[in-house]
Amino acid sequence: MTDSKMKTKPFLISAAILICVITAGVFSVFSLTRYEQRRDLNNWQITLAVVADSRAAEIMKWVDSRFAVLQELAANGSLQLYVEQLLINPEAGRETEAVQLSYLRNLIQTTGQRSGFYDDPKTTMPAPANIAFIANNGLAILAPGARLITSTPGFAPPDARLREATDQVMASGKHLFVDIQLNSNAQPVAGFLVPVFSLQKQSDTQRPIAVLYGYNNAAASLFPLLAAKSLATRTAETYLVRLDGNLITYLSPLADGTQPLTHSLAANTEGLVAAFALRSPGQFSQGIDYSGAKSLFTSRILPAVQMTLIQKISYDEALAESQSHQRFLLISLLLALLLSAALMIAAWWYGSSVKEREVAHDLLQKSRQLETQTNLLNAINDNMTEIILLLDRESLLIFANKTLADQLQTPVADLPGKSLSNLFGPDAAGKLQEIISSVNSLPKIITREITFDIKGKQHVFFATCQPVAYEWKGKDSLLITLNDVTQLQEAQTRRDRLMQQIVYSLMRAIDFHDPYSANHSAKTAKVAAAVGRAMDLSTEQLTTIEIAANLCNLGKLSLPRELLLKTGELTAEEQAVLKGETASAAEILAGLDFEGPVLETITQKHECLDGSGYPKGLAGEAIIPTARILAAANAFVAMTSPRAYRDRLTDKQAMTQLLNAADSKYDRHVIAALFHVVENEIDLSL
Repeated sequence: MTDSKMKTKPFLISAAILICVITAGVFSVFSLTRYEQRRDLNNWQITLAVVADSRAAEIMKWVDSRFAVLQELAANGSLQLYVEQLLINPEAGRETEAVQLSYLRNLIQTTGQRSGFYDDPKTTMPAPANIAFIANNGLAILAPGARLITSTPGFAPPDARLREATDQVMASGKHLFVDIQLNSNAQPVAGFLVPVFSLQKQSDTQRPIAVLYGYNNAAASLFPLLAAKSLATRTAETYLVRLDGNLITYLSPLADGTQPLTHSLAANTEGLVAAFALRSPGQFSQGIDYSGAKSLFTSRILPAVQMTLIQKISYDEALAESQSHQRFLLISLLLALLLSAALMIAAWWYGSSVKEREVAHDLLQKSRQLETQTNLLNAINDNMTEIILLLDRESLLIFANKTLADQLQTPVADLPGKSLSNLFGPDAAGKLQEIISSVNSLPKIITREITFDIKGKQHVFFATCQPVAYEWKGKDSLLITLNDVTQLQEAQTRRDRLMQQIVYSLMRAIDFHDPYSANHSAKTAKVAAAVGRAMDLSTEQLTTIEIAANLCNLGKLSLPRELLLKTGELTAEEQAVLKGETASAAEILAGLDFEGPVLETITQKHECLDGSGYPKGLAGEAIIPTARILAAANAFVAMTSPRAYRDRLTDKQAMTQLLNAADSKYDRHVIAALFHVVENEIDLSL
C-alpha cells in the first residue's frame, strides 16, 4: 500500500464517522424539539382552557347579574299591581293612571341608576340639545305586542326584533337574552327580557301580563371583561363570535382595532379559528385567526346568550421558546461539526511532521481567536440600533452595519463602494456632506441633528462624524454614526398635543358651566400673550402664561351655577365661596406635570402688589411676573365682557380703572404694556 493510500484511509474513516455523527445529531435535535413542542402545546392547552373557563364564567356572571336585577324588579308587588291595573282596568281615571305611571317610571329609573340600566340625559346628551337623545342603557315595561307602558329616558321605539322577543317571553313565561346589536348610536347593546306576572296568582299555568326589558351598552359593561390581561403575553386575546346564517360575526372589539359587530367572515373559510370553534366548541386546536395569523386556540360555548367565546394566542409566540431552542441546537451542532471537520482536516494535512503540527496548532489558535473576535464584532454591530458608516476620503462606503442594510432593505454585502447619494439620495447626501466638510476643515468630532427620508419614511437622526485611524487607500477614514431619535420626538409631539387637548377640553367645561364666561379663558390667554410679547418675555414664559390663562377659571366648575348667574349683590358667604375657586383650580390641576410655573401663576392671579389680595396675601416681588400679567389680563377681559349682574365696560373705561389701581393692585409695567396693546388696536376678539 502506497503512502498516499495510507494517508487517505484514516481521513475516509474519519469522514464516515463525521457523517454518522452529523446524521445522529440532526435526528436528536429534531426529536428533542418535537418533544418540547408537544410539551408546550400541552401547557398552552391547559393555560388557554383555564383562561377561557374564567372568562366564560365572568360573562355568565355578568348575564346572571343583569337578569337578577330585572327579576327582582319584576317581582316587586307594587310594579305588578300597577301594571295589572293599567292593562286590565283601562277605565280608571286619568289622575289615577298618571299616579301609577309616575310611580312605575320613578321605580325603574331608580333601579336603573342603581344597577347600570340608565343613562343620564344631562351628562350623556350630545350638544346641541335639540338632537334626539337615544340612551345606550335603560329599562322599559312593555305590554303585549311590545307596546310601551313606561321607560327610562332615551328609550328608542321598539323594533321588529324587540317585538318578536317580547311575544316569545309572553308565550313562554321565561326570561330571554337578546343578541348584541348596534343601536342608532352605533353602540353594541345587549338586551334582557323578564316576564312580569300578576300579583294575584290565578293558576299554575299563569301567563305573563307584561315584559320588563333592560338593555346595557356592552362596550362599557361586557367587553372590559374580555380585555382584562391575565397572561403576560403580547398576542393573547379573548373575543366573542356568533353564527349569522353563512357568516361568522365578531361581536367584541378585536386586537387590531376592529370595532364590535363590524367584521364578518364566511363560515366555510378554510382553517378559520372561529369556524372550527363554532363547529367543535371546547376543543383545542390550531388555525388562522381573523387577521390571517396562525394561532393556538380553544373555545367555550355560551348557550344562554347564543355566543361562543374564543381564547387564542399567536402560534409563533406560544412556541417561540421551543423554536428558538431548535435553532440554537442546530446552529450549535453545525458549528461543532464544522469545528470538528476543520480539526480533522488540519490534523490530516499537517500531522506528518512535528513542524507541520506546530504550524497547524498555531494556525488553529489564531483561527479560533479570529473567529471569536469576528463573531463578537459582528454580534455587536448587528445588534446596535445606530447606523454605522465607515467612509473613505472620497465619501465612498467602506463598511456599514446590519442596521443600515435593514433600513435600506439591501444585503450588507452589496453596500461597500457605494456613495452617500446612492445610499440615501441627494438630499440626505448633501446634509451628511456638510458634516464631513466640517470635519475635514477642522479635524474633530462633529455632532448635529439632521432629518432625511429612508425608503419614503422621514427620520430624525443625531449624527456624529469623526476621523478614525483606519487606513484605506493610503488615507485615514471617517466614522459616521446615525442615532435615530424619530420616536423620541414623536413621543414629545404627542405629549404636547395631549396637553393642548386637555387644556381645550377643560376650557369647554368652564364655558358650559358659566355661559357668561364663554370664551373668557381664550380671550384672557390672547390678551396675556400679547402683553407678554410686548414685555419681551421668553418663549417659556409665554407658554406658561398662555396655558395658565386658558385654565385660570377652571375653579369655577366647583362653584354653584346659580351663584355664577346671580344678578344681585353677593352676600359675604357667597363672596367667600367665590374666592374658593382659585384653590379648587389648584386642586384639580395638582396632578398635571407642567413644564413652567403654570400652577403658581393660576393660584396668584388674585394676589395684589400691596398684599390685599388672596388666597395668601402675597405682596411685591413675592408675586411671580407671569401671575402679574395674568391678573391684569384677566381683569381687563372680565371688565370688557358682560356678566349676569352688569353690562360690559368699554376698553377705555376698563383701562382707566386698571391705571387707577396700578402700583396698589397691579404691576405698573404690566399695565403700561396692556395699555400699549389696547392703544395699538391689536385684535383681541375671538
